Amino acid sequence: DENLIYVNDIEIYRPFLVRSGRQEGLSFINSTMVSNVLFSAGGFEARYGDKMSSVLDIRYKEPESFEGSVQMSLLGGSVTLGDASENHRFTQIHGFRYRTNQYVLNSLDTEGDYQPTFLDYQSFFTFDVTDKFELSALFNVTSNKYLFLPEDRETEFGTVNEALQFKVFFEGQELNQYDTYTGAIAGDWLINKDKTRLKLIFSGYRSLQDETFDIEGAYRLNELDRDLGSEEFGVVAFNRGVGGFIQHARNYFDATV
Repeated sequence: DENLIYVNDIEIYRPFLVRSGRQEGLSFINSTMVSNVLFSAGGFEARYGDKMSSVLDIRYKEPESFEGSVQMSLLGGSVTLGDASENHRFTQIHGFRYRTNQYVLNSLDTEGDYQPTFLDYQSFFTFDVTDKFELSALFNVTSNKYLFLPEDRETEFGTVNEALQFKVFFEGQELNQYDTYTGAIAGDWLINKDKTRLKLIFSGYRSLQDETFDIEGAYRLNELDRDLGSEEFGVVAFNRGVGGFIQHARNYFDATV
């Protein structure tokens, strides 16, 4: 996520997430639409903006004819369709993805109701106006929604000589919504095949992000029975302490580039 990302020479802006991790489900790149990838860890060309970062340069397909693919799994699925005109002057490719991390998140220590939904649509068009001038367009809409209602968490840690258990009970919920929109139109003029090529790109990016949660928690820190010969080995022996906390946030972030 710290790379500079380019798709067919168009710079892609990453979402300015308030917090990353399980709330984010999809990267920008739709692998079923990719024709080739170039990665540079540094010392790259000036056309990447002369910035101090690694570069991921991606080329999306220009289909030769009608093509399509479907992928499905317990974590989501994707549909990709592409087509081209008979003379190949016009090409188009579309990709739709759906993902949910619900089954993965349910395996975490924190028990609760996880309802993450991540949707993404991308399209890429090319049109050869003449043999030396090409127009292209890239569009993307992403909607990530993360709803979490925590119930309790139990974590055991420590050593054989000091085995501890941390038990938390929650009340409240977390609701995050991240929507991003990207659009770009480019004109590519091949003046001289071997020496000169001009490209003019107009692009826009919009990001709307809401992060809201009110979670109240009460916890107990217990010491476990560490006597190997005891019938209650691993069971709570006594309580070391109790406490509580409240997490509250109303974060709204809007960005336009």
